[in-house]
Amino acid sequence: MINSASNFWAVDPTSITPFDPAKPRQRTILGGPLINLRALQALLKSGNFDTDQLWLATDKCIRDLQNERWSTEDVLNMLANLVAGDDYSKSEWCQVTGGGMVPCDVYKTFFDAERKCRNPKALPVYIKFSIDDDGLLTIALVSCHA
Repeated sequence: MINSASNFWAVDPTSITPFDPAKPRQRTILGGPLINLRALQALLKSGNFDTDQLWLATDKCIRDLQNERWSTEDVLNMLANLVAGDDYSKSEWCQVTGGGMVPCDVYKTFFDAERKCRNPKALPVYIKFSIDDDGLLTIALVSCHA
């Protein structure tokens, strides 16, 4: 199945050290990246990804997109154009709507929103995302802002 979430993890999600609510400031997850970016990008570029599978997982993310005037298609374009070795920043636990914690990869890229492409002279864009482990691929976008 092309949209099986297990195909997009770079690590076994059950091997990720669980978030400890007693230590809320210790959110860093070592050993990242957690998500197989190349596999995810191949899916995005294939045209087989339904935009309904992009979950804006926080109120802040929704505000970020509104403030930047970015569409979900813009976000998917940014994800499709990330460069794993250059743009990966870290992995960390992030809180989503409803209070749950999800393991996320954080990327920093330079994206020209006007031309819809990477541009080293553009403002930096921070993208924080995960994969919902519900059996089908759902990208949980936690943050996306310049």
